[in-house]
Amino acid sequence: MASSTTTEAALEQAAQLVESKQQSDAKFPEISELLHASSSCEYEAGIPPDWQVVRKQRAVGLPDALFEQYDLLECRCFMGLFPEIGRAWITVDHRLFLWNYEDEEDFYTFEGQEQVIVSVGLVRPQRGVFVDDVKHVLVVATPLEVFLLGVGYRAGPRGGDVTLYATQISVAADGVAMTSIAGTADGRILMAGNDGALYELQYRAADGWLSRRARKVNLTAGVLSYFVPTFLSAAARGTVTAAVSVVVDDVRRLAYVLQQDAAIRVFWLGADGSAFEHVMTHRSVGAAAALLCPQFEGAGVELISLHVIPVNESRSLALVAVTSGGARIYFSTVGRAQRLHSTVVAAAASKTTVSEKPAVFDVVHVRLAPGSPGTRVHAAYCGGSTTLLARAAGEDHDAIVGAAPASAQILARAARQPRASLVELAAEARVEGRTWALAEIGGQTMRNDLATVDVVPQRRFAALTNAGVTVLEQQRPLDMLRALLSQPTVRDAELRAFVSTYGLDEACAMCYALLCADDTQPMRVDAAARRLLFEHGGIPRAAEAPAFAPTSGTEQSGGRVELSGRHNGLAMYLARVLQPVWTQSALAADGAQLRVVLNMQVLAGVQRRLQRLQRFVASDQRFVPDQLGSFAATAAQTADSARCWQAEAASLAALYDLLVRAIEVASFADLLCELNLPAASAAMPPDQRQQLAGATFARLVCGSGRSVCRDLALALVHAQPVGSSALSDVLGARCAGMFSAADVALCRALEHLRAAAEADEDAAAATLARDALELLAGIAASLSIQQLRDACAAFEKLNRLSCVWTLALACATQSDPRDTAVAFWGDGAPAGDEREALYRRRMDCYSVVLDMLDRRWPVDIHVLQQLPREDALFQFALFDWLLARDQSSMLFRMHAPLVEQYLLIEPRTLEKGDMLWHFYVQSSQYYNAALVLQQLACASDLDLMLTKRIEYLSLAITNAKTSVGSASAGAVPADELGLMVRETEDLLDVAQVQLMIQQQLEQQQNNEAARDLDRRIYTVTELYDRFAEPLRLWDAMLLIFKASNHDDAQMVEDVWQVLLRSVLDDQQSTGLLAVSSKVSQLGSRLYPSASAFPLVVVARILVDLSLERAAEYSRGLIFNTFVQAQVPHGAIFDALNKLYSQRASSSQGCSEFAALVAREVSLLAADWIDSQASSEQPRGLCDEKLADSLPVMDVDTALSQYIINATLSNNQELKSALQHVQDRLRQIF
Repeated sequence: MASSTTTEAALEQAAQLVESKQQSDAKFPEISELLHASSSCEYEAGIPPDWQVVRKQRAVGLPDALFEQYDLLECRCFMGLFPEIGRAWITVDHRLFLWNYEDEEDFYTFEGQEQVIVSVGLVRPQRGVFVDDVKHVLVVATPLEVFLLGVGYRAGPRGGDVTLYATQISVAADGVAMTSIAGTADGRILMAGNDGALYELQYRAADGWLSRRARKVNLTAGVLSYFVPTFLSAAARGTVTAAVSVVVDDVRRLAYVLQQDAAIRVFWLGADGSAFEHVMTHRSVGAAAALLCPQFEGAGVELISLHVIPVNESRSLALVAVTSGGARIYFSTVGRAQRLHSTVVAAAASKTTVSEKPAVFDVVHVRLAPGSPGTRVHAAYCGGSTTLLARAAGEDHDAIVGAAPASAQILARAARQPRASLVELAAEARVEGRTWALAEIGGQTMRNDLATVDVVPQRRFAALTNAGVTVLEQQRPLDMLRALLSQPTVRDAELRAFVSTYGLDEACAMCYALLCADDTQPMRVDAAARRLLFEHGGIPRAAEAPAFAPTSGTEQSGGRVELSGRHNGLAMYLARVLQPVWTQSALAADGAQLRVVLNMQVLAGVQRRLQRLQRFVASDQRFVPDQLGSFAATAAQTADSARCWQAEAASLAALYDLLVRAIEVASFADLLCELNLPAASAAMPPDQRQQLAGATFARLVCGSGRSVCRDLALALVHAQPVGSSALSDVLGARCAGMFSAADVALCRALEHLRAAAEADEDAAAATLARDALELLAGIAASLSIQQLRDACAAFEKLNRLSCVWTLALACATQSDPRDTAVAFWGDGAPAGDEREALYRRRMDCYSVVLDMLDRRWPVDIHVLQQLPREDALFQFALFDWLLARDQSSMLFRMHAPLVEQYLLIEPRTLEKGDMLWHFYVQSSQYYNAALVLQQLACASDLDLMLTKRIEYLSLAITNAKTSVGSASAGAVPADELGLMVRETEDLLDVAQVQLMIQQQLEQQQNNEAARDLDRRIYTVTELYDRFAEPLRLWDAMLLIFKASNHDDAQMVEDVWQVLLRSVLDDQQSTGLLAVSSKVSQLGSRLYPSASAFPLVVVARILVDLSLERAAEYSRGLIFNTFVQAQVPHGAIFDALNKLYSQRASSSQGCSEFAALVAREVSLLAADWIDSQASSEQPRGLCDEKLADSLPVMDVDTALSQYIINATLSNNQELKSALQHVQDRLRQIF
């Protein structure tokens, strides 16, 4: 089956399916949840009916030498099993034999003492007492002493090797026969004596000053017992009840002692395991059991053994006692209220390292024996939910009754009712001889035996009899199916019953386990399993169940689809294979390094199973998704069924890809160990190590797993010595599916770069760098920014700068082939736009080049000119970089074609605006320069001083006028150019008014209002309404009148009146001279505006003020004032003559007013005559004013009239002056 192009989303769905199957397996109820009633007795037979819970694998007879020793028996013989070292122990009087039942004839004999051995135990050694080779301690008890032997054990294929070491540690037994010996996890030795007491053998490495190396302590005796003589203690033993056995619960820190009268004593060893305290004694076990189960005969009950129930098997049940009738009595150290609330029990049970002293020890459940009652049980084993009972079946053989949970029946009941009860499969197996001991010697303990992934390893038990050891294997549902399929003729009825009992999904999962077994499978079994899987594995179909019903299916657009048992069995089996590693942490931080923390031995086993499953699925064409689809097209009668087949094909493809990915992740984890991940990860960035630490196997397989593995692979590439085998080739061979072609190319490119750095010849380095660039450019779109930076840093070290910008720009353009980022940038980079991610990606790529230029600054202009110019976005980023370095001149020198476009784009800045108009001036585009200058001057979003705005307007006018004669002028219509000039000049006038207002505000220390005038150029209306009129700024008001051509003559006259009066009345002014100066100053700016500077009105005011201040008046003051205001002589004459005429027509024609005006006219004419005589330009005039001229005939006429009026008024002085000027005028003209 070829790997399909499954998307990451489909792979994620397959992973979720696997996890759901694992969660279903984990929900199998624990034993305490199944034993919720007070008693139970429900057993079923397997399929086929002759199936056994435990099956005899082989029988190993006692060696002949041991039989010969048995014939020499004089007193006592005992035997038992030590599965920890793969030995059975046998005592014959004073001799001890350790028999390797895996190697039949191999046994060890100890005859180092003369006393009859009554008990033997194997315990863990205390720390720091023995050498490292001593892994266990053998405790040998005789009626006179108890001594220790060190046990060295080295595991091996046939039972391993055992060595005994003499320890010279012993204590006196004082005539007490130890009936049972048990040890704790930290090396304490507890011994049950036939005197009913519980003893502890305490020892240490050497004798103390006042204490011996070892001593025997009676833990159950009172204080007075230390003062009773030994012979009295011995005499009293006939009245006590002997202790039969002692067992230890290391997790709960409890010790249980079974007495001959069926009483059970409970002792607490303290939270740290070093204390000892009697908790309670249950003396009425039989009666308590009879209350819970009326069928149980409690009177005279005999308990033959005690068995601890580990916390991982039950949170509330702590101990099970087996009676001589085969019943099991369960005890709890948790109160009834806590047992009824599982959350409370779970919280209490979570404290597995710090035990608390139990408050109760109650009988909570009685499980009656399987089979016919009345047969005596003389040996028992309970552990891992499996029970073995040995009872006599004849004079020379025993029957081993096995009982184990019927998982399928329990799960079926759990699905139908709130609380399932315990149902067990029970069957008998025959063993030769009388059974002395039963023990588990290997295999995997599983609460749910349906979750089986291998034919082996099965749980194995040893039954030690007086004939030898019989090895038993527990049979699981998988073994049931194998037995059914291995029959010469498979009985359909039995097969249907099996599928009905366990369900089609489970049956198919078992078929996968059989077909993927690592041992040689009989062809009959293989063929039958294939037939069951493909011919009876079901077909996908549309779900008929309601939406809330539990189904094994997938959701499709046309409705829910229930997939076939073949598909669900594959998902179930795959989930069970992956379960040991799926949620385990794969990586962990160890200081500044990472290391693989998966159990590599377990991972190797998982990988082998996955590889076998892959080979099976790939070898059968019925699993190929395409063929499934074509089969669906031919077999489907409706569109609905075709949809179901397509859904199954897609899900199978995703599961297969998940399978392949998991295999490759396992290979990659092994590769990490081979290539020294800790050393390679030390060079990784700390934040990257932190992100990778704690990654689970599941995370490496799907989700972000590919990127995680890629980061680790790159770290390995950097750490690999140059010249070693190419890691890229290894990844391509072992992890081809997990690493894409781009990943492999990246690794190969990095290897080339490292080789180039070590190359001795430039030519070789150049070739390697070129090859690396070619590989990287081909995968540029898939590179992360960090990978791009690392690669470019390597190129930079090689001084291959062109490779840096080639790769970086390739990465940018390949990441955005449609130039989406350019469009985003052109739209003003709106916030929240989905295109922003691509834009950021390209900017990050460009920063790699710019950072390189930063490191090499100052950069030669020729280097900048070599940069590619096709990428506009990069060019703009480069221009930004130059401006940030205040290198605008270098930007112009580059002669880049996109400079103008760059300077025109947003965001608009003052710097870019200045550069733009300079750019236009340098390229003789004066009109465009004028437009830019005008825009800068009027921009309200730029922080500009008003004087700078006026400067820009002046430059705009200059450039606009310059463009008239330039080569580019033809492109601009003349009327448009003229309009632009007029608009700019108007703006300049307004700006100058605004500047004057600002200056006046500054003089008044109104700084806030003055600063407002810097922000933009206001309109004349705004200037008048907001500043001039409210603040009584008369000068500004007149300038505004000029700019706006204001035609309200009376308002203008009023302003002039107030203005000149205020100047005249100013205490610090010089009177009429100050008034004259003010008029000259304003007139030079207002003339020839008749609306703002009406000469007649201003002249009349000046005459009135001169008459008021006659003492301050000097001849020629008025006409000189106008001349200084750059008003031509002719205009002055017209104004004065008009003023004279107005007054001459009135009754006051010969008044002082008329005389003053006539005198000013005569002085004006004399001044003009003097200027003409000297052939000089009249003083006060400039080129921008109208040419100076005087209407001689009109002046002569006016003078004649003035003379007549002076004669009439008898003003001889004035008359003479007027005649003198008239004579001069007539002489010249």
